Amino acid sequence: MAEMRQELSVTNRILRGISSGFVLTAVSTLVAVIQFRLILEYLHSDVAGIWFLFITIGAYIAFLDMGISPTIGREISFVFGFKQLDEQHKQAEVASLIATCARLFDLLSAMAFMLALMVGGWFFWCVTPVGSQSNIEIAWCIFALGGSLNLLGGPTFAALYGLGDIATERLIRSLTLLVGLAIMVFFLYLGFGIVGLAIIWSVQGLAAMLIARRILHARYPYLHGSKGVISMSMARKIALPSLKWAAMGFGAILILQTDNVVIAAVIGTPAIPSYVAAAKIVTVLMTLSLMIVSSSSPFLSKSYAAADMDTFKILLLRNVRYGMGLLVILSAFIATFGDKIINLWLGQGHFAGFPVLWTLLIMTLLEVHHVTLATGTMATGKIAFAWAALIAGGLNIIISVVLAQRLGLWGVALGTMIAQMLTNNWYAPYVTLTLFNISFWRYFSTIVVPILVLIAVSIVINVVLRYFTARYGDMVSLLISWCCTIPSTALASLVLLTTSSERQTMLRMIHNMRKTV
Repeated sequence: MAEMRQELSVTNRILRGISSGFVLTAVSTLVAVIQFRLILEYLHSDVAGIWFLFITIGAYIAFLDMGISPTIGREISFVFGFKQLDEQHKQAEVASLIATCARLFDLLSAMAFMLALMVGGWFFWCVTPVGSQSNIEIAWCIFALGGSLNLLGGPTFAALYGLGDIATERLIRSLTLLVGLAIMVFFLYLGFGIVGLAIIWSVQGLAAMLIARRILHARYPYLHGSKGVISMSMARKIALPSLKWAAMGFGAILILQTDNVVIAAVIGTPAIPSYVAAAKIVTVLMTLSLMIVSSSSPFLSKSYAAADMDTFKILLLRNVRYGMGLLVILSAFIATFGDKIINLWLGQGHFAGFPVLWTLLIMTLLEVHHVTLATGTMATGKIAFAWAALIAGGLNIIISVVLAQRLGLWGVALGTMIAQMLTNNWYAPYVTLTLFNISFWRYFSTIVVPILVLIAVSIVINVVLRYFTARYGDMVSLLISWCCTIPSTALASLVLLTTSSERQTMLRMIHNMRKTV
């Protein structure tokens, strides 16, 4: 009975994490849609491209947490999964982890600010139009300061994540995004331009950190003030896995966060907005699909620490089926109606073309698949993908530059996809399935084949809908197709990717919700 209650509690917390993730994704999407339109409306295309480069370089600043945040989050989950420790010792261990992490982040934040000023300042001086250089310099200084302050929030958000309060973390980010959007509209209307955008971005991150700290200390008083002991032995303990994670993160940045840099260097900054429009849509799909993974990752670590491998494998394979199912449903719709969506969103002339969109979508399907499996391996503390990620990152830059010179924006997207297919897309699944003794043939027949069937079914449904709604305008066509494709493809996903016991559980949950209402 106790085990059943514990399993139900874990499931409920995962569901809350997923629900809050949907809220965050919905808010992020809404904010991105409005922001993108306003940026193109109020900023010249060159300056708009520079702002999107700011966001790209912002990911490089975030990388300077050196993998400590995810390592701390996983270590906290491990501590609470150890059955041999009592509650008091667990709290003391977690408090020391957070205190040690906070001191490390003080140093990393200062280092990040200095590096961002020097390297970023030089780069933007080179790619910025002469008439805009003074404003860009001011904006970049503010942005760099905001990026370094955001790093200071690493220990707080890592603590919330590791403690299983994923919903709290995501709702905080949702709130600050909405407030930041309201201020952004006001700033752009008053003509603050890219400097105003940098101020808002910095204040938004700082506000999220302060709110998160207040909530963390209110819920977990044992983490506050001097209750945690800064420990050099603990710092050494997390150093190696953090550096491995950082190496993998650096590879991921070279793969996923260099497209805009390549475009600026090879094609020019005015071409960035069209590419970013397609990439933003794809990024939203990836975020939605990986929501299940990120919400369950702390519980994977706890199951592993408790040596409950049956639960671990159930969660891992369920993540693959559910995450890929959601991605396929949404990707098929975007692949068919992407031009209509971007035309309605930004107007004519901002669609990068179906070759770019389809390539990004294929890359995303392969990315989500291998990341979901790799997350299972990393939840055990084994960071086995650093070299593969670094090789993929190097290949991405080389291939993207070469292909961009010949194929333009499509070459940039192709470079990323090819680099991933040669490395991470096959290596991460191979390592994970081997590590957990999961039969390759069984995995292929029970997971991969149903996903491929769902892809074919979803594409056929959407192509038919596009053909029959072609006589209508873009808005009407999209509404009709969306209302038809979601229930039909969701039903196909339910049949193909869920077990009978999972379907029965879903029916019971729906029945209980109706009784509650």
